[in-house]
Amino acid sequence: VSCRDPGILRKQPTMPEGASAARWRWNDQVQSFIPRGSYYDPDCAVVVEEFDHTCPWTGTAIGKANMTAFQMFIGLLFTCLIMDIILLTSASII
Repeated sequence: VSCRDPGILRKQPTMPEGASAARWRWNDQVQSFIPRGSYYDPDCAVVVEEFDHTCPWTGTAIGKANMTAFQMFIGLLFTCLIMDIILLTSASII
């Protein structure tokens, strides 16, 4: 997850040709036009497409491009936690 691109968007100083004004908006923090649904992440200092959050465990932004990898990471972490609990509780019975 930490090595994957979260969907970082490049700066667009002018609105892209053929783009609808309803789908793009100006962002003062990055001095760029960004599409709706994209947000500036101050922790990573980038604009991320479909930004969800900044993960404190991996230190990266979670967005459209790395959401599946992040969900698999959380699922694996949860599975390991459950296995740990099972192993610890079964060891104390013996």
